[in-house]
Amino acid sequence: MRVLAVLLLTVVFYCPVSAQHLSAAKVCSKGRVAQYERSAAKLAVASPDEDKYDVQHVFLDLEMNNTSVAIAGSATTTAKVLEPNFALYVTELNEELTIDSIVINNITTTFTREGLLVNVLMPTILQTDDVFEAKVFYHGMPTGGSVQFFLSGINNAIAGEWGKNVTYTLSEPYNANDWWPCKQSLPDKIESADIWVTVPDSLMAGSNGLLQNTTVLPDNKVRYEWKTKYPMAYYLISISVADYTDYSYNTTLPDGSSVLVQNFIYSNPEFLTQQKARIDTTGVMLQLFSELFGTYPFKDEKYGHCMSPMFGGMEHQTMSTVRHFGGPLIAHELAHQWFGDNVTCASWKDIWINEGFASYSEYLFSERFWGKENTASYIASQQNVVLDDTNKRGSVYVPASDTINPYRVFETRLSYEKASTVIHMIRYVMNDDALFFKFLKTIQQQYASANASTEQVQLIAEQVSGISFSTFFNQWIYGEGYPVYNVSWNQIENKVYVKVQHKNVLEGAVSLYEMPVEIALQSATNTDIKRELNDKNEQLYTFDSPVEINDVLFDPNNWLLNEQTVTRDYTLGLGKEFNEVTVFPNPTNNLWQVGGLNANSELVITDVSGRVVWQKRQTNTTEGISASGFARGIYILHVVKQGNKVATKKLLKL
Repeated sequence: MRVLAVLLLTVVFYCPVSAQHLSAAKVCSKGRVAQYERSAAKLAVASPDEDKYDVQHVFLDLEMNNTSVAIAGSATTTAKVLEPNFALYVTELNEELTIDSIVINNITTTFTREGLLVNVLMPTILQTDDVFEAKVFYHGMPTGGSVQFFLSGINNAIAGEWGKNVTYTLSEPYNANDWWPCKQSLPDKIESADIWVTVPDSLMAGSNGLLQNTTVLPDNKVRYEWKTKYPMAYYLISISVADYTDYSYNTTLPDGSSVLVQNFIYSNPEFLTQQKARIDTTGVMLQLFSELFGTYPFKDEKYGHCMSPMFGGMEHQTMSTVRHFGGPLIAHELAHQWFGDNVTCASWKDIWINEGFASYSEYLFSERFWGKENTASYIASQQNVVLDDTNKRGSVYVPASDTINPYRVFETRLSYEKASTVIHMIRYVMNDDALFFKFLKTIQQQYASANASTEQVQLIAEQVSGISFSTFFNQWIYGEGYPVYNVSWNQIENKVYVKVQHKNVLEGAVSLYEMPVEIALQSATNTDIKRELNDKNEQLYTFDSPVEINDVLFDPNNWLLNEQTVTRDYTLGLGKEFNEVTVFPNPTNNLWQVGGLNANSELVITDVSGRVVWQKRQTNTTEGISASGFARGIYILHVVKQGNKVATKKLLKL
């Protein structure tokens, strides 16, 4: 969820990436967690009786306006029975909404209410595979939200900069029952839906799928009749009502097919003048993501946006609800059509599959269109959210006990940013973009219109790449923290020694990160990047180098989520005999006495800038060096011993 103010090719953005990047996933996440005031979040499903039927079709016929969250009408659920002797139909609906009647298979029946649960006695007992139709007539005004997630499934707010009142739905994760009687189960996707919305004729109502008809009704009202034939998770059904105008166009996908891009934008002549180029960027994004993930999964209907003053955006299937048309925000919500909508996380424990891939898609869009420098800062800013947070606890995978808490499910640091950097590392471990993007496409192919779990995503990664990801997932998905690397290096003639030590930033968390690491050897004329397996907490690597190395960089391309220090250790590669070299007294004003030398060693003293200020070849195991000719300060004694090994000692002159 993000945007930018740069023109590259035909792509128009909204603000600089350095300030912008954190806005998209953070805008999405912060909006979802802010001001959650309910006494407790709810686990899906609310009753085990809901798992006794499979939802096949939903028909919503509702009346709404843009000045309140008042809602009235009917919701018809067509479902198939999954167990024998089905006698009780259970659905969920906000207690503040009044149920006028419930009709099962054209027979008005009795019901009871227990909190949000509606228990409906079936007029006849049904058996496995029987299909029934339950029609709930209801009305009322639930407690509405405004611009934040989790406050309510139905919201009313003013887009102040454009002077527009908007009523819109926002159901994720557990608030769909605030505005329609539903079954809140991720695995039970609704196979198709009709959404009819009656509004004053001065307004428009946007929803999922294709607009089939606009029917003029008495009393200056109009009904917008939407239909989708694609399976859809319960929380992705949406309605937005406002004084909109329709700005639509078609874009051609890589497979040659054409898809409608339909946008319900605020009816203000200045809005389209200001935003048209940004809105048109959606077509470019559709082309890119179709190339990377597979053809847009809902191409036979549309992709589009309904505007609202919400905090960020929400990936409602085929028609996202968004606050603005910033590039990162639109890229994030569009990518959700693949990861989140077409393939939905199997449970809220697996939310990283939705949010991590959508957040990483912002990077992929950046990678294609923004240039190397902005792209590098983009992934770095994602990592910094994790690194800079004072709370290092928590795994990308949400523990089952935490799924009742939307704050935890949609935590920016873990479900968005860390998940995105972990996906970046999956790409790095595969070390082959052809395999990585095959991995993304295979997820879409195998779990299209269905749900995928963390275990299933791991299995696809392994099948596509031939690499075991068991350790990786244990470290990065299920584990907490990240590695802190202490890297030291030295060069002795044509050998470069690099010692890599690491531990977890969290004590008691993942003790060892088994990862390939990149080590860059920098000379005056070249940077030579080595890729090595790091499978120990302390590991020494030796490289040949015919040229003098000026510096060593660890993870130079910023693939890994880590903290690090890199220093030169002149003792590295010398062996244990260097420990015998002594300097006394140190500091001194007169004489340094050097002991523990081998015969025929060369002694060289440099200042801290590396300039040689004294040197001598000695023949004994000790050497006295007069300090009287040295200015006060710090110097480095280099000992070139037999075998051409170089050691150093720090000298202090008083």
